Amino acid sequence: MLWRSGLLVLLLALLGGCKEETLAQGEIAPALAAFDMQGKEASLDRWRGKSIYLNFWSASCGGCLAEMDTLEALSKRWGEKVMVVAVNTDPASVPLEALLAQHAITYPVLRDQLNITQERYRVIGTPTSVMIDAQGRVLDLHQGARPLPELQQTFMRLARQ
Repeated sequence: MLWRSGLLVLLLALLGGCKEETLAQGEIAPALAAFDMQGKEASLDRWRGKSIYLNFWSASCGGCLAEMDTLEALSKRWGEKVMVVAVNTDPASVPLEALLAQHAITYPVLRDQLNITQERYRVIGTPTSVMIDAQGRVLDLHQGARPLPELQQTFMRLARQ
């Protein structure tokens, strides 16, 4: 646990000198300042060449939890072309492992413990989703939960990018 705190402090120091990145439709998506569930730094470059459905969520958000199973199914169906990447906005003190296991989540889940990624992506509530094309450009931002038909259309659109 101490090494995670050290990494977070180091990341904060490094990011303090970086230029400010913000979300703009049609522009390259801002860099992530988040870690995967194993504590490794995450980067959108990991999924370059695929469209990305970047989903900000929290464990106490009913709409987020309702979308989780649908996003898992869509991830399995469209995984060759569209990557679901979930960014959890809860503090580090909120355990996620049991919740993720309960929903059998296989797509990448990141933690934004410093709230930098949320700020860059203008997240004011959860769920918030950002659609990013295969070249890394922001296509759209959506706040709130989406019904299944709308999510299916969104994934079809992303798969064509």
